[in-house]
Amino acid sequence: MKAWKRLSTTTLAFGLAALAGFSGAAYHIPLAWMLGPLLVAACLSAAGFDLRPNENVRKFGQLTIGTAVGLTMTASVLAELGGWLPLMVLSALVSVMMSCVAGVILARQARLDQKTAFFASLPGGLAEMGNIGVQMGAQAEPIAIVHTLRVTIVALTIPSILLAFGTPDFAVAPGTRIVDPYWTVGLIVGGAAFAYFLGRIRLNNPYMIGAILFTAIFASRGLVAGKMYHPLFAVAQLMIGFAVGCRFRRDILAKLPRVAFFSVISIFGLGTVMVGFALLLSLTTGLTYPAAILATSPGGLSEMTVTAEILHLAVPTVVGFQVVRGILVNSLASHYYALLTRYGVLDFLQRVFGSSDPG
Repeated sequence: MKAWKRLSTTTLAFGLAALAGFSGAAYHIPLAWMLGPLLVAACLSAAGFDLRPNENVRKFGQLTIGTAVGLTMTASVLAELGGWLPLMVLSALVSVMMSCVAGVILARQARLDQKTAFFASLPGGLAEMGNIGVQMGAQAEPIAIVHTLRVTIVALTIPSILLAFGTPDFAVAPGTRIVDPYWTVGLIVGGAAFAYFLGRIRLNNPYMIGAILFTAIFASRGLVAGKMYHPLFAVAQLMIGFAVGCRFRRDILAKLPRVAFFSVISIFGLGTVMVGFALLLSLTTGLTYPAAILATSPGGLSEMTVTAEILHLAVPTVVGFQVVRGILVNSLASHYYALLTRYGVLDFLQRVFGSSDPG
């Protein structure tokens, strides 16, 4: 009965989320299909409703968005991305260092041990940071809380900031040609198979990255061109937004209210610093400022990719920055902690910011 009640509640919530997306889109609100469901699911979860969407819902959304992004990866675009690689690595390292500072402050304010605060503050995947943190001796629940709040807050605030710049035509919109339905199905299925392989070698976010890489193989060779059928793209946004909002569970947040409160402050602080870094990146490279914000934002790959795709903001470049950072953070997180501890960087930051390690 409990499982049936949870399924019924989740289904009803999904229907309300779809209604929110449809209503927003009807009034021409940008990103309505992602932000509307996200807000509905987050409010219901925070109110205590037990929403547990099937994991395949989010995976399908990621596959579809990844396929849409892969269609933009032409041969000329891929060649251009190679020149961005040094800046992508630099951006990832800057993000890691700023996260260290945020982690030191969070440890003091939220009364966490430094190790837990460090892995909670890194802009990596929730599951990856949780697993690595626990292996290193950190606490799992604070890490889960901070990363849930980070993805939700960034997904809600960054698009709002970008829309303050004006209507969503910061760059040239893609062509109007729609990819043939048979190609679309084939690319999604092929992306799923490739994602399974990437998952077996433990690559982070395999469904998004797998679909991008698989589709890029065909797009870069000129075998397929165009854009995703819009209703399908809208459904994918709905699935991703709903899944993110469902993470905002009241039972988790209520366990450590002090951690949740100061996490919000820490996330906004880190986001503000990275917005400043985005301005510097824009001024020195010519990348438009809105696109630079998305490229350096400490948000999730899926959410930032959807925003870039909807607003036509240098999609391949944004994806490249986000993927490189994800790989460097998720694969090397424990090594960062070991190096920063060995060379006294974390101790130095603790002295500078007056932190005391309760652990």
